[in-house]
Amino acid sequence: MTTTTRMTEVTGFTGTIASLASLAVSFVNRMIVARRNRKTILSLGEWNDSMLHDIGVTRADLHSAIGTSLLDDPSERLGALADVRSRVRSATR
Repeated sequence: MTTTTRMTEVTGFTGTIASLASLAVSFVNRMIVARRNRKTILSLGEWNDSMLHDIGVTRADLHSAIGTSLLDDPSERLGALADVRSRVRSATR
């Protein structure tokens, strides 16, 4: 006995609702991750400058990352700033 799976394309109103629901879930997930990362970056503000230097960021980097829109994930900006700083340090050595 052979079993075949038939994929059907959802179109019309149902497809539109499914697409919007998918976008909404994706947006909510991004907001949850951004909020969690924002909270983590805020906790880094309690570290002293030496500890921040050890992970490759400065207090100014933290402020810059937190200054982004609430819709954006601040960890992406902080990671980019740390990457630039690391490349500059490597180039000057």
